[in-house]
Amino acid sequence: MWHPLGAIRTGFPSLSASAPFPPPVEPDVAAERGRGLRRIFRNVGVLLGGRAINAPLSLLHASLAIRLLGGYDFGLVVMLYAFARTIGDLVDFQSWQTLLQYGFRPLADGELRQFHRVLRFSLVLDLIGGIAGVVIAVAASLTLGPVLGWPPALHPIGSIYCVSTLFMAAATPTGILRILNRFDLLAVQGTVATIVRLAGTLALPLVGASFIHLAVAWMLAEATSCILLFGLAWRELRRKGLTRDLWNTTADIVPDLLRRRIGQDFPGIWRFAFVTNANATLSLVFSHATTLIVGSRLGPTSAGYYRIASQLAAGIAKPGTLVQQTLYPEMATLWRDRALGSMYRLALHASLAAGGIGCALMGLAYWLSAPLLSLVIGTHDPAAATITLWLLGSEVIGICGLPLEPLLMTTRRAGAVMISRCVDMIFFLPTLLIFIRLYGLDGVGPATVAGMLLLVLLQLGLVFRAHAAMTRPIPIES
Repeated sequence: MWHPLGAIRTGFPSLSASAPFPPPVEPDVAAERGRGLRRIFRNVGVLLGGRAINAPLSLLHASLAIRLLGGYDFGLVVMLYAFARTIGDLVDFQSWQTLLQYGFRPLADGELRQFHRVLRFSLVLDLIGGIAGVVIAVAASLTLGPVLGWPPALHPIGSIYCVSTLFMAAATPTGILRILNRFDLLAVQGTVATIVRLAGTLALPLVGASFIHLAVAWMLAEATSCILLFGLAWRELRRKGLTRDLWNTTADIVPDLLRRRIGQDFPGIWRFAFVTNANATLSLVFSHATTLIVGSRLGPTSAGYYRIASQLAAGIAKPGTLVQQTLYPEMATLWRDRALGSMYRLALHASLAAGGIGCALMGLAYWLSAPLLSLVIGTHDPAAATITLWLLGSEVIGICGLPLEPLLMTTRRAGAVMISRCVDMIFFLPTLLIFIRLYGLDGVGPATVAGMLLLVLLQLGLVFRAHAAMTRPIPIES
């Protein structure tokens, strides 16, 4: 198994300012592509093992919560979670991408000091994002309750629940486990929050079945998951001998960003961090922000049904979407080795494989979604079944285009990703509001499919443009 710590130190020629990318050097294209695909699907299999446990437990605790509290109170907790998660993602710098982009090569080359600098920078970004998230969330909960559609009963617990935003800023340990190829630990950690939520739901008859007690359980789930993730990442760093001299001197404890040296020694790192933050913010329109809009326009019950439908759709499509998580390290390897052709072929094969899986799952969901929803919510709701199929269709479209964003990020075109998401957001949000106004909950699905299709087409065009720029011959001056 390839490991960055076992990589042989190689020299990298300096890149000419006039050349957007050096000529590809691919001595063994087929072998490298084959190894990359095998690693991708092996890691997908590991992550699926965790999802095989997580998905049914998630549906089980949602089903129990609805039966104990009713759809309205469960929807209140869903609205709280969506609000906190939206603010958390709003201030999250996606520092795991910064760690992969700027820490991968120093780690592979054995330059531990440089890797530590990127790691400390990434941790500081998480800390800033977590603190800012709590402050913004508390302020927003105290002033924007009516806009969010919160009933009076939600206001006191809403401000307290905002503290959980601090535990959502845990991108750096995720990047550590990905860069060290420990997807098995990510699979284990990914089930912890669901297990804690389920335990809290099972305890409701003992402590009192109220949405406040369920909200407390969801807060504990976020805290437990975050602490475990940091613990696992730190353990792996210690096992690999990567914690030595991490905080060795007082000068090292003062982050590079305060001395303005990090941007000089790692050109573009600040821009990359802010662009990935903007990309994560813009991606909210397809996730928790939609839940907020549904809750504010149609009420807590519809928000709860929408969350369950989206969970079910995402769970069914998860075998395909997990491919994207495993693509980043492989593409970082090929980018480091300047194997441009292999990187694009790997993306194509991953897209075809994941798209095939997604289409097969779409057919399966046609028969299973309605019975599963009836089992979870305890009643047959045609609107919830219909929106599940629409959301799954959106997931399948996203699966077919899942290598596009990793390609753009890896080739340092994060700005192109941001542009595509900006254009898509300008289209999607008005469309969503219009469709909700015209068709209620039934309108959310078609709007989501249209938005996802536009996003994939935009990113595909940007990938072709980036590829043309990188392979354009450099004019020779006479």
